Amino acid sequence: MNDSSNEDHDAWHKYILKTIERLRTYVDITKSKSLLRRYFVMNAFDGTMTSLGIIIGAYISHISHPEVIVSVKIVGGIAMAISGFTGTYMTESAERANTLNELEDSMLTDLFDSIHGDASRYMSFFAALIDGSAPFLASLPSLLPFILSIFGFIPVYFAYFASVMIDLTILFLLGVFLGRISKRNAVYSGLKMIIAGIIVAGLALLIHGGFEA
Repeated sequence: MNDSSNEDHDAWHKYILKTIERLRTYVDITKSKSLLRRYFVMNAFDGTMTSLGIIIGAYISHISHPEVIVSVKIVGGIAMAISGFTGTYMTESAERANTLNELEDSMLTDLFDSIHGDASRYMSFFAALIDGSAPFLASLPSLLPFILSIFGFIPVYFAYFASVMIDLTILFLLGVFLGRISKRNAVYSGLKMIIAGIIVAGLALLIHGGFEA
C-alpha cells in the first residue's frame, strides 16, 4: 500500500516538474514573460481598485451586514475573472494564430503540430488564466475582516477599516514590484499606487456628498 502511494506521489511530482519545464520552454519560445507579468500586475491592480470601490461604496451606503459585502465582492471577483479570461483568451488566440501564420509563411511549412504551434495555443490559455485569476485573487485578502465580522470576532466598522488597509497594502506591494522591475525607487512606486487608491476613495466620498447635498 505504501509502495503504491509512493509511486503515485513520485509520478505526480514528475508530472508537475515536467509541466513547469514545458511552461518555461513555451514562455521562452513565445517571448511572453513580460506580457504575462503585465497581465498579472494590471489585472491585480484592477481587482484591488474594484474591491476598494466596493468597500467604500458599501460604507457610504451604511451597509452593516458583512455577509452582503462578502457576497458582492465574491460575485464581482468572479465576474472580473470570467470577463478577463474570456476576453484575453479570444484576443491572444487570434493574435498568436496570426503570428504563427506569418511564421509559417516565412518558413513555407505547417507549424500546427510543431512546438511553436503547441506553445502558441498553450500560452493563449495560460495568459488568459493569469488575466482572469489576478483580479479575483487580489480581491480575496480584504474579504477576511468581513468574514471575521460575520462570525462575531470583530465589529463591522473595524472590518471596513481593516479591509481598506489591506487593499492599500496590496496596491503598495504591486507598486514595489513594478519599481523593482523598472529598477527605480520601489517605495516611491508603491506610494504612487497608494495615492491612486486614496484618490478612488476620495472620489467616491465626494460623489456621495454631492448626491446628499
